[in-house]
Amino acid sequence: MLKIEEMKRILKASLPLKRYKHSVAVYETALELASVHGLDMQKVGVSALLHDCGREVPGRESLDMAAKLGIEVDETEKNQPILLHAKLGVYYAQHKYGVTDKEILDGILYHTTGAPDMTPLAMAVYLADLLEPTRDFPGINKMRQLAKEDMEKAMMCAYGQTIRYLLEYDLLIHPNCIYGYNQLAGKFKNRDRCGAFKG
Repeated sequence: MLKIEEMKRILKASLPLKRYKHSVAVYETALELASVHGLDMQKVGVSALLHDCGREVPGRESLDMAAKLGIEVDETEKNQPILLHAKLGVYYAQHKYGVTDKEILDGILYHTTGAPDMTPLAMAVYLADLLEPTRDFPGINKMRQLAKEDMEKAMMCAYGQTIRYLLEYDLLIHPNCIYGYNQLAGKFKNRDRCGAFKG
């Protein structure tokens, strides 16, 4: 696996500048969460930095590139190809950046849709992507604080935020998002969760 500074150099050359700056912001935010929650800083950092490395493929070319690389595409991804940047990201993380660690790769794979049974590393990357400093939506500061206190509760709120956004813009909701939400909703059904973040 390449060293982090070499990854940054390659990533900067591969992505539009705005996307690269976002990647660095997610990297820094994820490291904050890793520090608070006692996670492996290197693994979290690599997964967060590379979470959008698949974006080097323009969205309109994602389906063709996935077919070329032999990447399996589900029905939701066929109808909303932007989601494929996560699977393409796993491929590039392996073949361009030398990443072999499954936990790091899963953080990249699930950073957009989420999934049931996510590792703390994957949750840190998902939350960092949603909560990095340039993001803004009602309740984000409270959610940022919650992410430092309880990542599962923060994920519950994050799924809610994501689902509301997708519904507002008539976008497809990936099954992994629903499964991940339902798992945590069941866990927190009779406990305080994130009512404070609505609206």
